[in-house]
This record gives sequence, structure tokens and C-alpha cells, in this order.
Amino acid sequence: MKDNWRDQQTRQTRRPRRLEEVSSAEIGFPVVWVLVGALAGLLVIGLIGLGVVNILRKQSITPTPEVIPGLAPTQPIVEATTTASAPADATPTLPPVVTLEPTATPIPTATPVPTPPNELAKGVYAQVIGTEGAGVSLRAGPGTNNARLDVAPEESVVLILDGPKADENQEEIVWWFVRGPNGAEGWAAQDYLKPTLPPGTEQSAPTAEPTAEN
Repeated sequence: MKDNWRDQQTRQTRRPRRLEEVSSAEIGFPVVWVLVGALAGLLVIGLIGLGVVNILRKQSITPTPEVIPGLAPTQPIVEATTTASAPADATPTLPPVVTLEPTATPIPTATPVPTPPNELAKGVYAQVIGTEGAGVSLRAGPGTNNARLDVAPEESVVLILDGPKADENQEEIVWWFVRGPNGAEGWAAQDYLKPTLPPGTEQSAPTAEPTAEN
């Protein structure tokens, strides 16, 4: 009997605790879910607000074009607008024509033409003329009585080395000591010699006529 009574006492003492635990569990379970739901709602609302803010910022901010190294930025194109004061069909003003001054071309200087000397002299060249193709005799002395050493052909050029000298026979002949084209030297009569330019230059045509023997 005592044992049954103890069991009943223990059952009565334990039953309120289970009820308190069950009631506390029933009260605590929905509170947790309410808190979780509230936090989730706040998180969703925050994400939505952040997305709206980003959209508004993208619409308000103009994107800046990227600058590529080495390329100059393009200038904005400005459309030409006609003002009310200027007529639409106005003729455009042409820039003034620049006239360039002609460059002065230097006038080439004429090369002087060498002229033959006016008279025979030592160191002057002479041309053999007036021998009718026979040539002038180069003699051993200034006179026709001297031996003939060589003959300078007609139109050949000789170099005067010495002179003038009078004729040894008292004749009216003037003699010049000359060197012929072949290197031979001798006395030649002046009447068959004409001043001329050195060999290789323009020569004058013979004009004089023979007046004495060669």
C-alpha cells in the first residue's frame, strides 16, 4: 500500500513538470520561426533596396569611354547651324590667294673665247700659211744661204723660241727661231708665220700671201 501511494505521489509531482515543459516548448517553437521569418524578410527587403539603388545609379551616371593608349580622343561632332542673321544661301568667303615670288635663276656666265695674239713674239705659237702646200723651211741661220734642216708643213703650228732677227744677206726678210710639230728646230721666214692659239684650240684660217722665198 505504501508503495502504491508513493507511486501516485511521484506521478502527481512529475506531471506538472511535463506540462510546463510541453507548454514552454509549444510557446518557444513559434517564436523562433517568427524571428527567422522576420530576419529573412529584412534580408529580402535589403536586397531589393540595394538593387533599386544600383539601377538608379546606373541610370544617373554616364559611362566614361575607355582611353586606349596611342589613340587621340575623338572630338565631338558639332552640327553646323545657320544663324538668323546670315542667309542660308550666303557665298562662303574664299581665303586670299598667296602669290609666290619667282625664284631668280642665275644667268650662266659665258666662257670667254680665247683669241690669238696680234703679233709674233717669243713664246707665241704661229701657224704656217701661204706656202701653197710646200711648207716653210727651217734653216740653220737667219738667211736663205743657210742649210735647210727641216720643213714645217702647211697649216701646221710651230712655237717661236727666239727672234726676231734680220736677214744675213741684207734682204727684207725677218726670221724667227721656231720648233716644228715634229720637234725639229730652225729659222723660219716671218712672212709664212701667223700668230695663232696653242694646238688643240680653234685656229684661224690663213689670210696672208707669201711675199718672199722660203
